[in-house]
Amino acid sequence: MAAPDLFQRIVEGDEIALRDAFRAYGSTARELARRIVGPDQADEIVEEAFLLIWTEPEHWASAALDVHILRLVRDIALAVRRRGITAALAADEVQPFPIGPATGLPDVVEGMDHEELQRAVIRLPLDQGRHLEDAWFDAIRHDDESMNKAMDALVEHILSGRIVRSDR
Repeated sequence: MAAPDLFQRIVEGDEIALRDAFRAYGSTARELARRIVGPDQADEIVEEAFLLIWTEPEHWASAALDVHILRLVRDIALAVRRRGITAALAADEVQPFPIGPATGLPDVVEGMDHEELQRAVIRLPLDQGRHLEDAWFDAIRHDDESMNKAMDALVEHILSGRIVRSDR
């Protein structure tokens, strides 16, 4: 199901939509949290992120639900790691962040099957997927040659048609 549809159902109080969002994005969110804080606290961080989205969807969820979930997880995990506080305290301190409509060029991955896109990133060779994740989530940019190779490999995968567009 598309993120905008899940978002609307969550706003309407549909508990099944929250479950569907967790099924769609929970494993990616947990992996992100695990990379930041380790496996012991990852589940708690993901739970706090989804709790925020459920209890205050007007602040935390949007049509870009996948982006919001991952950004919440990242922000909570970084607060836990840097400040040594619990996930619940970190969640209380996170500020809402608006995601406005895109004003630039169209997103090359808009409408694509995001699970397949994630699988494509994971399958990239020589730690290229990690380079892309670092650049996307943490604004950490590795050397230009590594980034260019990673982007070229992902674009080649997209253009080959191996990533199908989702039905919207």
